[in-house]
Amino acid sequence: MVPTVRVGTELPRLRGPQVPPASGPNALDERAVTYLPITPEVAVVPGDVVHLREHDYQHSCGPLRLRIIHVRLDLSTWYDGQWVWLEGIEINTDGRAGRFRQVLARVAALPQAEA
Repeated sequence: MVPTVRVGTELPRLRGPQVPPASGPNALDERAVTYLPITPEVAVVPGDVVHLREHDYQHSCGPLRLRIIHVRLDLSTWYDGQWVWLEGIEINTDGRAGRFRQVLARVAALPQAEA
């Protein structure tokens, strides 16, 4: 279903971000934002088999069993430590190896590193 808009209806306007001016000509510009990447901490290594529920990984279609080949921590720093890229072989319901998969998995659904 496509939403309709009646003629004469005013749509909400998006506001741009309010950026304060720098405090002085030689002052450090406080408007600059530096991103600090966060590397997720997981205890998953190649050879492990992880079981993911449908809502624990992106672009899901039912539960997934995945034999890990590689954990992509280099890509995972962009998800605030909440998600991690995994590469592996899908394990079918009968226990046989299936196709290669790359999934973005929720860190909370994976085994955690011991503190």
